[in-house]
Amino acid sequence: MNISLVSCCLEEGNLSYPLGAICIQSALAAAKINAEHLPFTLADDPFHAATKLANMKPQVVGLSVYLWNRAWMDRFTLALRAKIDDLVIFAGGPEASANPLSFDLSILDFLILGEGEEVVVQAISAIRAGKKPQGKGIVTTLDELSWAPSPELSGLPSPLLNHHADRFLKQGASVLWEMTRGCPFHCSFCFESRGQRSVRHFPLAQLEAELELLITKQVGEVYILDPTFNMDKQRTLTILGMLAERQSDIHFVFEIRAELLDSELADAFAQINCALQIGLQSSDQAVLKTANRRFDSKLFAKKISLLNARGIPFGLDLIIGLPNDTLSAFMKSVDYAVSLKPSNLDVFPLSLLPGTLVAEQANDFSITHLREAPYTIIESPSFPKKALQQAQVLKEALDLFFTKGQAGMWLQKLSEVVSLRPSAILLSFSSFLEAYLKRSGGKAEDLDIYLLQETFVRSLMTKLGFTQYEAAMLSFIELHQGIAFFHEYEESPVLQLSYSLDALSDFEHLSGDAFLKRYPKKTQEVLGITRDADGSLLFVPLE
Repeated sequence: MNISLVSCCLEEGNLSYPLGAICIQSALAAAKINAEHLPFTLADDPFHAATKLANMKPQVVGLSVYLWNRAWMDRFTLALRAKIDDLVIFAGGPEASANPLSFDLSILDFLILGEGEEVVVQAISAIRAGKKPQGKGIVTTLDELSWAPSPELSGLPSPLLNHHADRFLKQGASVLWEMTRGCPFHCSFCFESRGQRSVRHFPLAQLEAELELLITKQVGEVYILDPTFNMDKQRTLTILGMLAERQSDIHFVFEIRAELLDSELADAFAQINCALQIGLQSSDQAVLKTANRRFDSKLFAKKISLLNARGIPFGLDLIIGLPNDTLSAFMKSVDYAVSLKPSNLDVFPLSLLPGTLVAEQANDFSITHLREAPYTIIESPSFPKKALQQAQVLKEALDLFFTKGQAGMWLQKLSEVVSLRPSAILLSFSSFLEAYLKRSGGKAEDLDIYLLQETFVRSLMTKLGFTQYEAAMLSFIELHQGIAFFHEYEESPVLQLSYSLDALSDFEHLSGDAFLKRYPKKTQEVLGITRDADGSLLFVPLE
C-alpha cells in the first residue's frame, strides 16, 4: 500500500524540522508499515505540492497540521482531493486535536486526535486489512469525538535512533529534541490548561544514545522540547551533566521555570553552551492570576540574577492581551522584563487557541478574536484596538532595537541615565525610526542596527538635556555591542571607548553625576576582543 505523510514547516533551512511527521513515520516503520514522508514549507505552492504527491499515486495520505500551516493544508487537501478522489486522507497534529470541529470530514476520511504514534498504526492496519478505522482517537464523525490514550514513551521507537530524521540532521542544522510530554501546570492560554497536569519522560538511556547521534551528525543547535525542563531537579542535573561531559559544539536551548532555579542548577547550566527561554508572559498580578499563574516579582528577579551572575544568556516571553491585560500593564511588563537584562524579549499577541481555557473564557471576558488560525485577539474591553496597535508598535521596537540590537545589557542603564522608562524609550525609538526612514527612503531591515542605536541615543540625550553623560553612555553601549558582535561572529570588533574598562564597569552601578565626579577626565582607548585559554573574553589594546 502506498502511504504518504505530508508535513509543512514555516520555512526552508535550519528551522525546518517536521518532528510530528517523523515520529509517525518512525512508529509505522516499527510496525513494518512503510510510509513516504514529503516535507514542504509555507513557501511551497500547495497546488504544486498536491500535483507532486498525486503523481506518486498514493492510497493513504496523512497530514501533520499545526496552527501555522492550517491554511496551507486546507488548500493542499482540496487540490489533492480534486486530483484523486479514490484516496484515504486523514489529518492529525496539534491543530486537529485542539479544534476538530473546524475540519471537514466530507473532504477528510478521519481525524487523529491526541498523540498519534499508536493510533495511526492502528488506523492504517485496519485500512490495509480492508476494515474501517475505529477506536479512541480515530474520529470518522464529528458527533463522536475521542482522544487517543497517551502512550508509554519508553515503548515508542526513537525517530533519531532509527534514522528517520537523518535527512534533516545536516551539519549546522537546528533540531527539535523531545525529552518529555505533558506539563504539571495549567496556564489558561496553553493547550495544557485542559491536559492531565502530568509529565512523562523519555528514558535517560535513550536520550544518551540520541545525544551521541546528534554530536556525530554535527548539528548546530538543539531545541529541547520540555516546557518545564528544570521541574525535576535531579533529572535535570543528570541530563546537564551528560551534556557537559560530552562538551560538544552544539548550542542547546531550554525552556525553564525561573522560580525553580537555584545555585546548583545555575552552575550546571553554566557548564554547557546553552540559552534559556523563560515564560514571564506578564508582570501584572491580576493578569497572571486570571491566567492560572503564580508570580512574585522579587523572587523572579532574584532567580534571574543567578543567570546574570554566571553570564548565562536567557530570553523572556511576554503576551499582549491576556484577560484583564491593559496597555499600561503591558508597558509595565516590558519595563520589568528589560530591568532583568535578558538577551532577547519575545512578544506575542494572545492567541485564543481552541481547546484552551482562555478560548472557553473569551465570551466571559468579551474578547473578540480571529475565528481561524492563528486565533489572535482583535480587541477586548481592557485592550481596545487602538491600544493593541500601540502595543504592536512597542513589540516591533523590541524586536528591532532590543533583540536584534542586543540591547539587553545596556537599555536599563540608558533608562536610568535619561530618567525615562524603557517602554517610553522604545516608543520614542519607533517614532525616530519612522522619521529616519522617511528621510532616507530606506528599509529598517537594511540598516546597521548598531549605528542606528547610536544615532538614536545621541538624539535622545540631546533632546532630553543629558549630553553631559553622552560619552560615558555611548562607550558603555559600544562595549556591549562589541561583546555581542564577538559572541555572534567570533570576530574581533574595534572598540573606541572614551573611558577605561574599569570605569565603564563602575558606570553600570553609579549615577551619571557620581560617575563624572569619580572619572572627570576621559581616557581614549581602542580595544579588540579575543579569548584566553579557558575561553574567557580578553580585551586587547590596538593602539
